[in-house]
Amino acid sequence: MQSIMFKKKVKKEKKRRIRNLIKKVFNRENMRNPLFWGGVVGVTSLIIALSVGMIAYTEQSSFCRTCHIMDEPWDVWAKSTHARVRCNVCHVHPGLWNALKHKPAGLLEVWAVITDNPSQPRNVHAPDNVNCEQCHKSKRKVSSTGDLLMPHEAHTKLRGLKCVDCHRDLVHTATGKKKNMPAMNVCYKCHDGKKAPNACSSCHTEKAVPEDHNQDDWLKVHSLKQKEDPEYCENCHGWVKDYCSECHQRKPSTHATKWRTNHKTRILADGKQGCNHCHNDDMCIRCHGLVP
Repeated sequence: MQSIMFKKKVKKEKKRRIRNLIKKVFNRENMRNPLFWGGVVGVTSLIIALSVGMIAYTEQSSFCRTCHIMDEPWDVWAKSTHARVRCNVCHVHPGLWNALKHKPAGLLEVWAVITDNPSQPRNVHAPDNVNCEQCHKSKRKVSSTGDLLMPHEAHTKLRGLKCVDCHRDLVHTATGKKKNMPAMNVCYKCHDGKKAPNACSSCHTEKAVPEDHNQDDWLKVHSLKQKEDPEYCENCHGWVKDYCSECHQRKPSTHATKWRTNHKTRILADGKQGCNHCHNDDMCIRCHGLVP
């Protein structure tokens, strides 16, 4: 209780001293002196000029680099497609009031670097959609290259996604890539055939199931194609981790309950080529004692 009373007393004393200082400076004699008002105007103008200058300086991307923890993010940004976009355009909500509110947070960031030496900025948030929409139109339905169906509003407004959910590696990744297109594994987080469709034609305007995939014997011969040209498969399937095992770890539909007794007929008709994709000769020996 005494500590609360003491704090109130100290606060009251501070207010009294401030009032006395104001009365002392703005006394009747000074109020009638033109030189006094000239000094007030000069000091006020100097404060405004310094404030505007500091705001303008801290708005520049070069200011962000003055902290050593920003060296790598700044270097990668300088090589990205957004190298001409100032940091605050993306990381501070648009509007004068938001910019002014951010200045104290920026000072706290500088103080944190001086005192705690953090490994990354603490008060810098990822860009929100409102930041991106200052330059980019959210109504776009096709990619800039025209090869992708990309209804942006269906993702941002209907699904509630942020632009950075898809374009997360656009600016500050160590790859230095200048492509704006998300990697396929980013799309696959939703387009897995359950949350969202994963057919090629759902998104790609210039891609469809290759003609050879429609051949009757494709399931039997596709491994030969993969051995002959691994990149042929990687171009479409490489974004899925262990994409081969997705099928090969499942029992084929042909291996039904009577497969043990009926597989001989299938082998006599088609040969062992299909079997050898998963099984070697030891598999035959285990039951037959020899390689048929």
